[in-house]
Amino acid sequence: MRVHRLIGAGLAAVGCSLLPTSAGARVQSPTYVQVVEKEYSLTLSRLKVPHGTVIFQAINFGMDNHDLVIQPDRKGAKPITFKLMAPSERVTKTLQLAAGRYTLSCSVPGHRQYGMVARLSVS
Repeated sequence: MRVHRLIGAGLAAVGCSLLPTSAGARVQSPTYVQVVEKEYSLTLSRLKVPHGTVIFQAINFGMDNHDLVIQPDRKGAKPITFKLMAPSERVTKTLQLAAGRYTLSCSVPGHRQYGMVARLSVS
């Protein structure tokens, strides 16, 4: 009997950590997306993420300066901009993203046209 109580208590403790926090809502962990920029490509670590908190880390692996612009495809939506990064520099931003499609690109003149553009789908 004592063994059963200990196992039951252990399961109850584990079960408590899996329960919703309030009114059926679960705490969702943030999603991470790494964006690697170099001449002349922009590569995402994942192409689809769930809506909510998304942590972006942009890394300039190139020899030129690069920045990052995240443009929601919704009409009238404002772009999210990252600062201009020197070679080997990285910038991290935490964003709240709604469902939809987003275009990521480098806004340094000519870089987007040379291929520094990628799409992200948020469900």
